[in-house]
Amino acid sequence: MSKFFKKKWDLAFIRGGIDAVFGDRPVEFDTVKNPFKNHWFADPFILDVTDSKIILLAEEMRIGVPQAYGRIARLSINRRTMRIEKFDIVLDTATHLSFPNILRQDGKVFIYPENSHEGKLNLYQYDESTGAVTFIQSICDDPVWDASMTDLFGRRQLLASYQDDFHLDVYDWDEEKQNFVRSHSILSSQADNRLAGQPFEYKGTCYCPTQDCTTTYGGGVCIKPMAPQGNRLTLQPGKIITPPNSLRYEGLHTLNQYKGLVVVDLKCWYSRLGRLVYKTYRSLVKKK
Repeated sequence: MSKFFKKKWDLAFIRGGIDAVFGDRPVEFDTVKNPFKNHWFADPFILDVTDSKIILLAEEMRIGVPQAYGRIARLSINRRTMRIEKFDIVLDTATHLSFPNILRQDGKVFIYPENSHEGKLNLYQYDESTGAVTFIQSICDDPVWDASMTDLFGRRQLLASYQDDFHLDVYDWDEEKQNFVRSHSILSSQADNRLAGQPFEYKGTCYCPTQDCTTTYGGGVCIKPMAPQGNRLTLQPGKIITPPNSLRYEGLHTLNQYKGLVVVDLKCWYSRLGRLVYKTYRSLVKKK
């Protein structure tokens, strides 16, 4: 009964990849099978893709562990069965970690997971051969959420949300301080500007995935066109990607693409009956 009204996250890939995101037909999903019943995974980023495997970095959360917190896990997924074959914890700071964004630079791989509880954003180097993670430096001294670096507009910038709001804050790299410094904010009146993944370019246009939280946290992902306007960045309304039409799912939280694949996480209920009871209760309350 303790899980009856609780929620967790499932991982999934968008069938047809990045082209399907921008297609005219409704998006379809291939859900990843998770055999580890005492763990769920969220905030997935694609680390590597081979003919037989997809390797992800994701937030891992233990179920039934008092005062559990997020850790960063490396997941190996069988492409044929869409099943997680194994996972390893690659970073545990004893404080909550999530959103393990990936930076590829000069043949090296770096990660900078969200750790707003520590009040800053740290950069780590990831060794693909051993899975070892080594601290490099702090790159932002603000308690930012869901941060993503980009150089799509010719300069090094960081997009994030400052202190868990739903606006998007833009940071510029300060070479002297060796740190990202807040420049300006892109405000939202609809709780739909918080970052949902790594910005990317598609057919000559830059896009920024943001969380659509207008009805519920992690309700969907909006793929917003992004462009510079003077010294500021702007976002335009975009296509909203919603969860599968199923009693199980009620949200879609992040979206990331790499080598043509698109990975998402889906907010779901442990119990379909639990969601049905909850929705019925909510509808009765609204009628009063």
